[in-house]
Amino acid sequence: MTDYRPDRQPFVAPGESDHHVADMTATIAADVPLARVQQTLMAQGQWLPIDGDELLPVGELVDTNSSGPLRLGYGHWRDLLLGVQFTNGRGELVTAGGRTVKNVAGYDLTKFMVGQRGVFGTLVSVTTRTYKLPAGAILATFTPRQKIINLLLPSPQRPQWAMLTADALLCGYVGDERTLAFYASTLPDLNPRSIEKRPLQADIEHRASLWRGDFRAAVAPSRIDAFITAAKPATWVADAAFGIVLGQANDPKRIREAARALGGIVSFASDAASPWIDVPVGPQRALLERLKLSFDPDNRLAQLPWQQQTQTA
Repeated sequence: MTDYRPDRQPFVAPGESDHHVADMTATIAADVPLARVQQTLMAQGQWLPIDGDELLPVGELVDTNSSGPLRLGYGHWRDLLLGVQFTNGRGELVTAGGRTVKNVAGYDLTKFMVGQRGVFGTLVSVTTRTYKLPAGAILATFTPRQKIINLLLPSPQRPQWAMLTADALLCGYVGDERTLAFYASTLPDLNPRSIEKRPLQADIEHRASLWRGDFRAAVAPSRIDAFITAAKPATWVADAAFGIVLGQANDPKRIREAARALGGIVSFASDAASPWIDVPVGPQRALLERLKLSFDPDNRLAQLPWQQQTQTA
């Protein structure tokens, strides 16, 4: 008798999701928009704490590692995902991870698929942990100084998100009523400019209105000021805890040079590729080439950035 392994099937059909309320997990088809995911989860008192364009499908958000300031309190996609299904370059369905936290033996391909931009596979579904829906939010506004967030991070007043602008350091807090009451009673000791309690939806919309731009730079948090001074963007907003800067560029070349001079990387919305374009020739690039060959031996998927440049040159 010939022993064989049957073909795997997608966990959910396109456009569908499977919410396991008691387990606080959800399996979502890659083509489902984030807005619909949030609507489904919120109906059960849960949510997916991810900043991103709610009109985009979750597969695209994972593919581009699109998260935002909420990563300070909840992590980003690599922390939230428990499993993925994707097709490789030969159209074979690959399943990695599952619905439980400790579910990986060997290579964790789930995290490998975050930010890969279709180079190694085409996402079919994602399985993510969910969280209890916060009762509301508090916004504390401070003077725009990086050192304030450095003081807050190891303290009981650590925010769930923090954004630095030219005018203010904005710190956001979400949680149940008891948690919010604690923040409301202790934040005045830190002398913020203002403290505002507001609905969760207002908090979500405020972040979305600020967290946008045509470029994304990553530098050390301590070098945000130096980057802004050198890059001179038209507008900007920074994740003060992680050193991510979004904004509108006056001079893209100056933006790139400023990031590289500070040991950072930058990508533009108009880029066909990703920050991988900055990976120099050497062991790291060679490893990416070998991985590409393993997942896509027939070269049917998106190409690595430098391969695209070679073909269009």
